Order: sequence, then structure tokens, then C-alpha cells
Amino acid sequence: MTQAEHNLAVSSDEILLAEVAQQNPEALELLYDRHAAGVLGLIVRIVREQSIAEELLQETFWQVWQKAEQFQGSGSAAAWIYRVARNRSLDQLRRQQARPQLHSNGAERLDQVAAPRRASTDSQVERMWERGHVQSALAQIPDEQRVCLELAYFEGLTQQQIAEHTSTPLGTVKTRLRIGLNKLERLLRAAGYP
Repeated sequence: MTQAEHNLAVSSDEILLAEVAQQNPEALELLYDRHAAGVLGLIVRIVREQSIAEELLQETFWQVWQKAEQFQGSGSAAAWIYRVARNRSLDQLRRQQARPQLHSNGAERLDQVAAPRRASTDSQVERMWERGHVQSALAQIPDEQRVCLELAYFEGLTQQQIAEHTSTPLGTVKTRLRIGLNKLERLLRAAGYP
């Protein structure tokens, strides 16, 4: 490994993202290696289908490659990457709801299709409505806090793992989680939740 490669390998995510903006493929590869597993976990939690999630992971990093110069430096580069993944995942859900998709056997793949063991349509609609409120509330929380909440509750990472994953001190992660949860609770109470 050359000195330049070593310097790049130990660079912060923000420096790597700046390199990606300059079309440095090695920097993108390093970002991918650091974050692909976590980003995939987030996507799977949102779209709930591994094959779609794997495609969205590739689309996410393709968008990072194409739009890295749009990173403004407010918040961490990791948070920005996770936001790109989250937005792509939510777009995918909207597309799925807008048009039915077919399995290879030709059966419709819609969550609303009745099945013997599925919950009633009313409870499905209620869950979708609640999920929309939670997503809306999460979108109003500052990026640093939201990323910590998503990593903890959607990906199941411990506080220590979040600290390592985001290169943030453990105390800061704990504070962001506590403040983020308080904000989320206030926003959901304002939306009428007990």
C-alpha cells in the first residue's frame, strides 16, 4: 500500500466524500466498505425484502458517486449517506404502493391483498398511517439524532456499535439518542399519540 493509499484509508468519511466528489473511485470503495452493511440493514428494515434492498444499496452508492458534491458538511458524511439510502427506500415503497408488482408466478405482491393469517385491512391501514406519522416525525429530528435513532431501533445496533459506526464518542451517541427520543415523543404526542 502506498502512502497516498494509506492516507486515504485512514481518512474521515467527510474527506472520503470530498474525494468522491472529485470522482476518486478508491474513496467510494472505502466508503462502501465502511458503510454498506449498515446501510443495507437500514434499507432492509424499510423495504422488508432482501433482493430489493440489495438493489437499493447499489443505487444508494451510485447516487453518492453522482451527487457527493451536494454534501454541505452540516452533519456527518455517514448521516448524509444514510439519508440518501432512506430516501431511496421510501421512494421505492411509494412506487410499490402506486403500482402492483408481480411475482414470477404471476400473483400480485401487495400488502393489501387479504391472506388467511394477515391482519384485517383496517389494522393494516392503521399501521401504515402510524408508520407515516413516525416517519414524518423522524424527518423533523436533526440528522445526527435521527441517524442514531435509526441505527438503534431499525438496525438494532448497540450504543457502542453506533459510536464506532459513526465515529462519534459514546457519550455523544447516548446524548443524541436521549434528545432524539424526547423530540420524537413530543412530535408524536402533538400528532395525537398517547
